[in-house]
This record gives sequence, C-alpha cells and structure tokens, in this order.
Amino acid sequence: MKKLLLLLVAIAPLALMSCGGNEQNQSASASASASAASTAVDAFPWDFPQDVTIEAEPGQLVLAPYTSYPSAIKDGDDLNKAVLIFYKTTFEKGDKTSSALGGEKAQIPNALIIPLKKGEKAKVGDILLTWWQGGSGMQRAIVLDASNPEQPKVNFLDLSFDRGSQADKESMGEKFGNKELEPNSFQIVPDGEWVPGAQVACRADGDWEAGTLIREQGGKVLVSGFASHVKAYDKNDCKLIPFNEDIKVGDMVHAVFVDGYDDGYKVTAVDKKAGTVTCEKNGRSKVYTKPNVTKVL
Repeated sequence: MKKLLLLLVAIAPLALMSCGGNEQNQSASASASASAASTAVDAFPWDFPQDVTIEAEPGQLVLAPYTSYPSAIKDGDDLNKAVLIFYKTTFEKGDKTSSALGGEKAQIPNALIIPLKKGEKAKVGDILLTWWQGGSGMQRAIVLDASNPEQPKVNFLDLSFDRGSQADKESMGEKFGNKELEPNSFQIVPDGEWVPGAQVACRADGDWEAGTLIREQGGKVLVSGFASHVKAYDKNDCKLIPFNEDIKVGDMVHAVFVDGYDDGYKVTAVDKKAGTVTCEKNGRSKVYTKPNVTKVL
C-alpha cells in the first residue's frame, strides 16, 4: 500500500563571494520575486462544482477552513497540499460560489463550508458531526448520554483511543471523552448517506484512501483526508464506510494505517457504546474508532 514518501529538501547553493557574483545574486533574487508575484494561486484547484448553495442564516454555526484557507492563499501555497483544518465559525452572507464567515473576516468557497443544523436533537448511539469542544477542529462523535438531546454527552471519534506503550495513561479520546456538547453545535450523520461527516474510502493509485466527506455534488465528492488535505474524487471511486457496521470479535477487517485502509487486521475487542474496536496485526494490538475499521472493502 502506498504510504507517505519522505520529501527531500534541496539545499540552496552557496552565494558567490565576489562583488560581481553578489550583483548576479541580487538580480536572480529580484527576477525570482517578480516571477513568484506574477504567479496567481489557484483558489479552487479541485475537480468539484463551485456553484454550491449554502443554506444558513446570519450567525449560524458552520465548519470551514476559515483561517487556514485565506492564509494559504496569502502565502501562495498549493491548496492541494495545504493543511486546511475545519474550525467552527459563523455564517454571515454569501452568493452562489463563496460566503463571508466570522464577522465577514474571511471569504471561503461554498464547497468548503458545512452549516450545522439548528435545534438538532440526538439519541444514544447517534454519530454526530461537530468540532472538538474543549479543543478545536472538525470531529465526528458518538452519543453516550442523551438525557438532554440538545446537549448530548459524546466521545470524539477523530481523537485517538490507543494508549500504545503507555498503558497506565489515558488516551486522548479517554481524556476528552464524555463531553457535553453545546446546543446548535452538531448535526446527526445518518448511516449510508452521502452527507457531510460521513466516512469514505476512495480509490487512488490502487489504494483505499480514508477521509471525512465534506460535500457530494454532480458525481464528485470533496474529502478532508490525511493531514487535513482536501481532495476531490469521482463518486464512483468511493465507498461509504458504515458507522453501524456489525463488527464482532474474530472478524478480519480493514483498518486505517497512515492515510488509508489496510487489510489483515483481526478484531479482538469491541466497545459499541464508546465507539471503539481493538484490532491486532503482526502481533501488535491497537484501539481504533468506528470510522477507521470496516469489512466492506
């Protein structure tokens, strides 16, 4: 399976020491600066429709890369490689392709904006799309307690529940688990539907790349994947990964390793309420959350 390749960083050549060499360096530097300035950043490099309707009211909570996207544009970064973390902010106003967020401080493509429903009510076992309340960044969560359905208590499924070699310490998921959500800060992610927050596996170069669905439209899907990189795929190349899959001890499954699903994992424990599955491969055991284990591939 294709995994991350080490990137080699080129070392700049030594500057010429002579006066004439210095002038040449200054000239080359000025030429490079002019060239960089004349190169426009592609503000929407993904093969995905830009004409997207956002159904939200002014002040409504949304998830969007409202800080990292403008920063990447300003710095001239390739958005295909940029780290675009989805944080919570508020919707202000928009048109057919982009919207102003966070007190109109940021203009973001509509395709990268996920409105959160107002007045959503949850029940135990529901999978929710929200953000890490107490931390930051987009998260899926499983409902542990819905005594107050508008403020359920949850475990965050995009935090790690694996303790590794530190078995005597809490994992991130345990430390920040059983968290009560704010009202109007989440929406239910129904199983089997191409909606924001769904877990997907998409074919790329023969591998199943894992990610969180941002949006589906026109036979395309936009996905937040490994290291918060945004990628577009043909919908036909992707599969939904069920949250409520019937996974039992002894099953052989695919589990996420680095950026995609790998096979050959054996299930050794399942905690349906907490949303975790423990798997073993090559003598090593690890705790995964629901989105990261499947039998459908």
